[in-house]
Amino acid sequence: MDNNEYLRLPHGMFDREEEWIERERKILELHNKSGKRIGCKLQKYAPVGYASTFIKGANTAKDKVYTLNSKSGKSLILSCDSTPSVFRKYVTNNNGEAQRIAFIAPLFRYRNSHSRHFTQLGYSLINEKPSEMEDIDVNLVQLAKSMTDLFSSAGIKTKIHINDYEALRKILGNYVSAKELPEILHKLQFSSKEERLEIFQKLITDKNKCEELIGLFSQEPRIIRYKDSKDNKLNLPEEYKELYKMSEALRYLTDVPVYFDPTDLHSIETIDKFALRFRTLDNNIALGDGGEYTRYAQRWNDKIKNFWSVASGVEAIERNSPELLQDEIKRKIALYSIDATDIFTLQVMKELENMGENVAYKGKVKNIGKAIKKIKKDYTHVAMLGSNEENGEDIKIKSLNTDETIIIESPNKKDNIKNKTEEEEER
Repeated sequence: MDNNEYLRLPHGMFDREEEWIERERKILELHNKSGKRIGCKLQKYAPVGYASTFIKGANTAKDKVYTLNSKSGKSLILSCDSTPSVFRKYVTNNNGEAQRIAFIAPLFRYRNSHSRHFTQLGYSLINEKPSEMEDIDVNLVQLAKSMTDLFSSAGIKTKIHINDYEALRKILGNYVSAKELPEILHKLQFSSKEERLEIFQKLITDKNKCEELIGLFSQEPRIIRYKDSKDNKLNLPEEYKELYKMSEALRYLTDVPVYFDPTDLHSIETIDKFALRFRTLDNNIALGDGGEYTRYAQRWNDKIKNFWSVASGVEAIERNSPELLQDEIKRKIALYSIDATDIFTLQVMKELENMGENVAYKGKVKNIGKAIKKIKKDYTHVAMLGSNEENGEDIKIKSLNTDETIIIESPNKKDNIKNKTEEEEER
């Protein structure tokens, strides 16, 4: 036994000095501000929980974890994943209402890595209304925007890699049973390129479809743009073609390049459809990931009807951040749709972002008065979009606390912004 063991920390654990702590505090500040722009409430989770929390719905404790027993004999785990903690807190403290969360979670993973204790942070939308368009997930787009804004405010240039797990499931589902599919996906996730190609050749009896998948999984990540969809320049199988519009929506709102990455199957066991990976622009370092986890959430507890989440980490941001810039939030605009299309909503969101505004899309609404009452604590302004605005009428952004009304022209016209008070309008 090492007599000096009491003077050391276990591998992967660190004491932090003043400079690192100050950078951590700035990152957490920026994380909070980016979340507030879309109405997220800040939450920090406990570093320990019951083992059952992390194995319900999907076994997120399958990596090596730090386990212990309570004095009463209960099986405990040092928290190894933030998502079950988000679920637990929501289910025990809410009655099914929609919630937006900016989370902070200390995590512990016993793995072959330099760091075995780190702080995960990110943003989650729970029981929000899903997008009506299958090929554009507006909720995931706005979460990606919050994450890229966080990276940008920390001085990190980023890109997004995207994949469509539902497309792969649809193809494989024609050749394997629903019972066999999870095991096949698990093998594909952790196999080499050669092993993956062998799996396809063995399973897929349709020669053309097999060649399509082999070609897909032989590709390196490539920039994907909507303009390439007309001629299908990326040679995507039919099941993957929804990626063109979703990728364009991401690029449009985040202003970062978007790459199609067919071979990255990270978290395929829990993500429903579009899977995002955030990477540094220049050296391709992974910063975080996310997607829609509704099926996993429903297996965990049926109070959760819809769930989207993106995550990064304090350490990942700190390691890759040359500078940490901070901005003050002046206005927080809640954007509702009465009968506007999702495409028009994205255009308005982009227009407001270009003006330096902070905007959160809150979905379609029927009872305007009831909707406004719900957002008064978290937003300063509200805007309602309908077919009139989509057809060219001015968009009115009304203050929830004063008589100020901000008027912008429809995105189909030239940029123009005018501040007017109701008193001025009457004159």
